[in-house]
Amino acid sequence: SVSMVRGMLAVPYFEKGLYEANEADLTPEFLQKLADDVELKIQGRLSARPLLSVPHILADESSAYYHGYVLAEMSVHQTREYFKKVLKGDIVDNKEVGKQLTEVYWRPGNSSMFLDLVEKLTGSPLKADAWVKELNTPTEDMVKEEAEEYKKALVKGPAIAPGSEVDLKMRVLLVHGDEVIADSKEAGLAKACGKFRQWVEEKFPRNAAAS
Repeated sequence: SVSMVRGMLAVPYFEKGLYEANEADLTPEFLQKLADDVELKIQGRLSARPLLSVPHILADESSAYYHGYVLAEMSVHQTREYFKKVLKGDIVDNKEVGKQLTEVYWRPGNSSMFLDLVEKLTGSPLKADAWVKELNTPTEDMVKEEAEEYKKALVKGPAIAPGSEVDLKMRVLLVHGDEVIADSKEAGLAKACGKFRQWVEEKFPRNAAAS
């Protein structure tokens, strides 16, 4: 996770250095050195995915854009921490989560600023505290916490029983190229999924994979 964060941060730091440079200095050698310097400073080593291979940097429509991924990831951790606190940790299959996300995050669309949406939902300006807290959590504690959550989920069971019908208020087509394998409009989603499962088992039998 730490490596992922450093990899994400390296891109906007490279762009910052690029746009702050004098135009006369923008030579291939300068760009390569800048990329290497940023990787060494932010990631601690030359990256397995070189900065200059990141497509966002090379296209004008996505330039100065990558930092949005960092902010989005930061908001995910802050939002998750908020829900776990107010809902006492019970956030999976909790309708209140979807309700609040819909009303506060999704419904406003572009009528509200991203930072304002996060603060309105969580009650706090966007900050890295929740993300940093997770990154600092020892692996043993993380494994223990997730194991406990997994056991609770097994006891609680799925919100929708396997094989039962559910109305998603949409038509689902399960296809393979031009072949329509199953259509929820014909007999419902559960039967469509069953038909798809049967198709997969016939096309890709387990014994064939093992051999």
